[in-house]
Amino acid sequence: MSSILVVGTGSMGRRRVRDLTYLRPKQVAVFEPNTERCEQIQTQFGVDGHTMIEDALATDPKVMVISVPPALHEQYVQLAMSREMHVFSELPFVWSRDGMRKVVETSGDYPATLGISATLRYYPPFELIHSLIHDGRIGKPFYFELNLGHYLPHWHPNEDYRRFYASDARQGGAGLDMLPHELAAVQWWLGPIKSVVARLSKVSDLEINGPDCHDILLTFASGCRGYFHNDVLEMHTRGRRIHIVGSQGTLRWIQDEPFLRISTEKEKETRLEFSEAKSWQTAVDATQRVVEAGRGSIAACEFSYESNYLREMEHFLGAVEGKHAYTAATPAEELHTVSVVQTILETGQCQTEQPIEAGVCV
Repeated sequence: MSSILVVGTGSMGRRRVRDLTYLRPKQVAVFEPNTERCEQIQTQFGVDGHTMIEDALATDPKVMVISVPPALHEQYVQLAMSREMHVFSELPFVWSRDGMRKVVETSGDYPATLGISATLRYYPPFELIHSLIHDGRIGKPFYFELNLGHYLPHWHPNEDYRRFYASDARQGGAGLDMLPHELAAVQWWLGPIKSVVARLSKVSDLEINGPDCHDILLTFASGCRGYFHNDVLEMHTRGRRIHIVGSQGTLRWIQDEPFLRISTEKEKETRLEFSEAKSWQTAVDATQRVVEAGRGSIAACEFSYESNYLREMEHFLGAVEGKHAYTAATPAEELHTVSVVQTILETGQCQTEQPIEAGVCV
């Protein structure tokens, strides 16, 4: 296979370089306009580095992996597609509805692979939730709730949060970049979202441009109702708390716990270990390979979230090489998710709150 160009080497870009140099040694180059960071990546991973995109493209790579801030995805997706390259991009594939519509319109005749990231589909607890819902273990889903929080200054512990994209909503930061990841996974479980009501707020003194707290009501095409809360304020937790109520049971998961809980009319609570996920052993095996790929930077353990990235990239490369179709996510699915996110941004920024008039208790 021809050379692979990774565009952007922030935290996600480094992960992609780590996995790609492990999976396809000697075939990876990077484009990173920050000279110091580019030199660091070259030294750490032994890859060719370019600080000018023209120089990077002059080597005629056939694959582009895009890991820049979300608002910049579209320009690189368009650039790669204009050259008929295989393309992999973090979520959102592109940030705008119109841009994603163009991708969908082109995708039917596109001669190469369009790899839309779907990392959470490789995550054993998320895969297990998907299986439990689609196997009817809790019956028809009625109500869904997801709470997600992660303190922004802890995202990159060695970097000032005010100095990278995550502090700026205009670049897809202020926690907004988490919306397409979570909502794509939620729709994988529960089907397409039909409508939203959103409130985006700035409630803290974090020095960011944009909201730090997102509250979203969801209505699914199936009739299921839901609530999604996302913030960049919550400290020292693993983040997600999931609650799904169905006609025959309730499914719960707190991310700090290594098991899911199911409650039904007959059983007060059953605990399901992640090992019940269909791809559990594959995830465990991938974890050990991530340890190798990280050159000792990740502690050896039975399962690491980092293995999701390795498995995702391995699937993409297999599609590029014609071994199988790319099945993680489709352009049409991504267009719907981008539309949901953009609707949230529009309604969340335009909404007005009505005060409650004081009542009299008799």
